[in-house]
Amino acid sequence: KALAAAIDGKDKYTRGQSERVARISVAMGKRLGMGEEELDTLRMSALLHDIGKIAIDDSILKKPSALTDAEYEIMKTHPQRGYKIMSQIPAMKDFLPGMYMHHEMVNGQGYPQGLTGDQIPLQAKIISVADTFDAMTIDRPYSKGMELKPALERLRSFVGTRYQSDVVEALVDACGDGEIANGIVRQMAAIRAAEKESQNQIRLVA
Repeated sequence: KALAAAIDGKDKYTRGQSERVARISVAMGKRLGMGEEELDTLRMSALLHDIGKIAIDDSILKKPSALTDAEYEIMKTHPQRGYKIMSQIPAMKDFLPGMYMHHEMVNGQGYPQGLTGDQIPLQAKIISVADTFDAMTIDRPYSKGMELKPALERLRSFVGTRYQSDVVEALVDACGDGEIANGIVRQMAAIRAAEKESQNQIRLVA
């Protein structure tokens, strides 16, 4: 968590991103049939997925406009940098696939290795979708986040090229169940309803 906070803290517009991606990833993993141990591993990998950005210069990482081609090539090195940092720690072994491969695409057009289909571990496929969904739906200095429905439709349009169908549908199901995005609204509504009921009971007793 400290490492995740270190990278999130470098940019106020991505603060909390690692925690959000971890929460989204776990919700998806549940719907893909992962067990508790797998979910714990997925959560930790998602928390640390962007740790390599610690090694990216702030002038690139915090740039409020589009990156140049040269800057983008530097940004694309963050999976290798994260892998290099974490692979030195034996206890991190199981978390490495999500960190190293979350920018791979099922059609082989991703990076850093250009892997395809089943060459990409499920852990990385989940984090890839969760990471993109979070990036699409948060407000940034130069753009407003997308609403839930168009964001999901956009992700579905990338099935077969960037993403695997069942992984995207796991996100859609989690959103439909209110566990992601609108789940916060439902939770707050439930809290307010409980508070109102409690106040009514107090009045009756009085």
